[in-house]
Amino acid sequence: MAMANDKPAPDWRNLAAWSAAGAGFYILVVVSVSLFVHKGGAGANFQSKTVLAELGLALIFSMAVAGFSNRKRQFGLRTLRNFLIQNAVAVIAFLLVIWGFSGLARAGATGMSAWVAAVMGATLVVLPVLGSLAVASAHTSADILDRDAAEELRERSRLFLYSFAWTAGCGLLLILLALAGPVGIVSPVAALAGVLALIALLVVLGIAAHRLSDELAHTLSREAGTMAFYLIFGLGGGWAMLAHLGFVAAPAPLDWLTLFIVLLFAASIIATGRRKLLTV
Repeated sequence: MAMANDKPAPDWRNLAAWSAAGAGFYILVVVSVSLFVHKGGAGANFQSKTVLAELGLALIFSMAVAGFSNRKRQFGLRTLRNFLIQNAVAVIAFLLVIWGFSGLARAGATGMSAWVAAVMGATLVVLPVLGSLAVASAHTSADILDRDAAEELRERSRLFLYSFAWTAGCGLLLILLALAGPVGIVSPVAALAGVLALIALLVVLGIAAHRLSDELAHTLSREAGTMAFYLIFGLGGGWAMLAHLGFVAAPAPLDWLTLFIVLLFAASIIATGRRKLLTV
């Protein structure tokens, strides 16, 4: 009887429970942000049918992501606590990033290309910071991570930290370029010096991570490079073609740099997902 009671819940039950948790967390975030931004007068916003439709679609998306990404994760008080902590930290970090760069855009310090590059760069900085915090928590008794994930982080902590630092370096590169230029708040000379220093750091970190990687990681790196080529050729080339024909505005140099870096990471995720290594 004890063995029968300890049997894990079916995937569909976990999916339903995590979907409900995702819905509750999403509603809490939307209401909190609305009250904070509009200082208690957010009710008028929810009277718009367009806004309600967008919020409804976002709610469904949040439920689907939370449910399917955690369907193999046993639902319980500890895992729910960890889910809330991890997502709350991520949401706060991203809101601070968006708020900061929105202030720059309103002040006229950046154009649209620079704003997109800065936000994408900030995202590439925030994610490694969150990952580094996860590595740090794996070496403590906080018990925020699942046991399997914590064990893997402890075993390969140096490789993860090098990879996180490399990702953050790419993000800082985009941020620095976004804040530079003729009308930017960073002078071109200072930006060039910073970019060269970041590139040198990226080379060192890349070599260090490569030496710690196993054969599977090397294979994934090659597959991600091939996938990135096709993504850049398809999306970037398609954009350039449409711009040449006059259907859209031509991509700015900073747009190309943003596209290269973002699609490189997208290719890495796709290559990892194809081998079914994206586990939660």
